[in-house]
Amino acid sequence: MGSPEGAPSGRVRLRSCSANSVLKMPKENLYCLILAGGRGTRLWPLSRRSLPKQFLTINGDESLLLATLKRAARLVAEENIFVVLEEEQRSLIEENLRSTDSLGKIKIVTEPVGRNTAPAILLGTREIASEDEDAVIMVFPSDHVVGDDENFRDHVRRAVSLAEDDYIVCFGITPSVPETGYGYIEGGEPLRDGGLRIKRFVEKPSAEVASEYLLSGNFFWNSGMFVFRARTMVDEYAAFCPDLYEPIHETSRGKISRDIYGGLPSVPVDRAVMEKTSRGAVIPSSFPWSDIGSWRLFYEFFPKDSEGNVLEGDVILKGTQDSIVKSGSRLVCVSGLRNVAVIETRDAVFISDLDRSNEAGEFAKELRERGRDEADRPKVVHYPWGSREEIEKGKLSKVTKTTVFSGKTARTENTSSHDLRLLVLEGEALIIGDKGGDKLGLGQTVFLEDGANYAVENKTDDILIILEVFSVRG
Repeated sequence: MGSPEGAPSGRVRLRSCSANSVLKMPKENLYCLILAGGRGTRLWPLSRRSLPKQFLTINGDESLLLATLKRAARLVAEENIFVVLEEEQRSLIEENLRSTDSLGKIKIVTEPVGRNTAPAILLGTREIASEDEDAVIMVFPSDHVVGDDENFRDHVRRAVSLAEDDYIVCFGITPSVPETGYGYIEGGEPLRDGGLRIKRFVEKPSAEVASEYLLSGNFFWNSGMFVFRARTMVDEYAAFCPDLYEPIHETSRGKISRDIYGGLPSVPVDRAVMEKTSRGAVIPSSFPWSDIGSWRLFYEFFPKDSEGNVLEGDVILKGTQDSIVKSGSRLVCVSGLRNVAVIETRDAVFISDLDRSNEAGEFAKELRERGRDEADRPKVVHYPWGSREEIEKGKLSKVTKTTVFSGKTARTENTSSHDLRLLVLEGEALIIGDKGGDKLGLGQTVFLEDGANYAVENKTDDILIILEVFSVRG
């Protein structure tokens, strides 16, 4: 696990090699559709509604979304990558892409409001099909961790081959433990390229049933990753869920209203299409994978120390085993515990038995019902370029501390109703506006009163820290 402050300096290229050399087949009609609209709180307090886990740095020095985009860019041209997310999340993905050379290349498809995976996949599929009616689409959630790229790409090759025969292919992860946190797929008759017809989908089982599935060798974790021909999938939507297909099909590209889209059934694609179609196939898959959908799954996926602990941050343990302890802002000391999750952030701490850690989201729900800000918005928001921390907020003013990594650029959060004063606490800033740029050194300030957004660039080798003081214009 990497620290949010461990991001590399400089701009990042998503592409590492040509798609043709990776998949060894003509790829003009191969596309990636990334699902990035989730607002899950199962990893609360780390993940919040305003900053869900796909935008967090969890595995390495980049967000889960950027890692997914890099994986996609090793399969297809960047221009063939589409990302579906809620309109309100557009700024989050733009912040992520500013650290790359891909802003403007990757296509963003926005949902007026989140309505689960079935509407999102159909919306994205229609956008791609309008450009290429022969498209073969790979659907990847943006918040999963996938390891062993070579193994993964081999499974992708076989899934694409089956999809070209008009199967709707799901990657089924070969289970290693009797996991109760995932849905399962039962495989049926063999197909070519190691695939199996899908016999049925099963909801998250009990521990006893999951053990039976593990021993059978014919049940697989449902990864939520799919490959299909666009026209095949659209035909299945039309046949099995016309209440989704017809409203989206009858509106112009990019023109669906919030009222119409918000009235669509909020259903997963498994229930809307995959449980009904006769075209379902599963590719048994052995590459490392996790959706990190709970603190228990987080614990199980990551490397452990000699006492079986997953640790991050400023942590000291005594007599503690088989636990996850994560500190985000201060020293955390734990003594004499086993099988616990201790998750510390600037404004909230979650402590739980690991086996009950899936209840984190229930605390977020209760806090939201009480009108508590901790439910949805963290005090510190991490970005690829650095971080922004809310220090104080009143009725007429707000103070934030912004950290900008070496070689990175942030943008102010100014509005037309606020004046803004910047103060450099550490390092040197280049403030860039419409009329050029000004340098600010340690202790220097600048007053910005026209409500415009400014870029704050750190061109030095050291970290930059500034205070942003917002005040309502009188």
